[in-house]
Amino acid sequence: MTTLYFATNRKPNRANKPTDFGAGFSSTDLGDLRFGRANVNAGKLDDASIQVLPDNPRQGSQALFTELRQAMKADRADSLVFIHGFNVSFRDAMESAGLLSDSYARVSGSQYRPNVFVFSWPSDGKLTNYANDRHDAEASGYAFARGLMKLSKFLQETPAAENCQRRINLIAHSMGNYVLRHALQQARKIAGAAPLNRIFDEIVLAAADEDNDAFELDHKLARLPELAQRITVYFNNGDLALTVSDSTKGNPDRLGHDGPRKPLELPAKVVAVDASGVVTGVSEHSYFQDHDRVARDIVSVLQGERSEKIKSREYIPHANKFRLV
Repeated sequence: MTTLYFATNRKPNRANKPTDFGAGFSSTDLGDLRFGRANVNAGKLDDASIQVLPDNPRQGSQALFTELRQAMKADRADSLVFIHGFNVSFRDAMESAGLLSDSYARVSGSQYRPNVFVFSWPSDGKLTNYANDRHDAEASGYAFARGLMKLSKFLQETPAAENCQRRINLIAHSMGNYVLRHALQQARKIAGAAPLNRIFDEIVLAAADEDNDAFELDHKLARLPELAQRITVYFNNGDLALTVSDSTKGNPDRLGHDGPRKPLELPAKVVAVDASGVVTGVSEHSYFQDHDRVARDIVSVLQGERSEKIKSREYIPHANKFRLV
């Protein structure tokens, strides 16, 4: 059994005691967030275990962050925030996060099992609703930005004696990167001209359904390095889902398919990793958790290993990227 934590801006199926969340936004407002926890057993969400915390900061987000901090300190475990992609229901998101936890524990020989915190935005969970999901991902940026501000405030107010001395990391998969982009923009509006507070040790962008010029432009991801010590971008030329996003949805070349457009001009904190040579399968889109070779590399990143020291990589100077071999 794996206990997962979550925040969601989805509409609950029942107002008094939710046992699931639907495809629509919370009816309260666009930035409404509900926090809770749930168990996943053998890859399946246990409906009876879903606990949604009261809708106020003291008993909601602050209580959950305090619980997480205590677990990190007691178990000497990191925490990992996960933003899912397109065509994912709340149930899918939780079960995928459970599989992610199991995968990373397995490939690390049980040495890496972080507390997993899921942000589930109201994707429709339907393969045919790409355009609607993209709109909802953009609109969800405000709610995730509010969550980031809550976490940042909690960390700033934590006394030094209570610091757990563990890492807080983030993985955004597929269209979850589009959520992250718009959360970054909302956070910038809140912060004004001031630099954003660093919240994460590592940010991993996996199979990003995001434009390949994202790190060149302020209205995309140019200021993302302010939020982390390092950002690692994984891309795969064989990613069928992103090929479809590129060619049939009218999107520019995708960051998760071709890598950054100008690799030699990347910020110093951003590292590009080409997984094309090792990933196999039909769609080749969920390799961040399904493919052991990539999963091991990501675990090394999340544990803070230096980019050039991670095994089974080679550096390609003219492309300023690492290639998995």
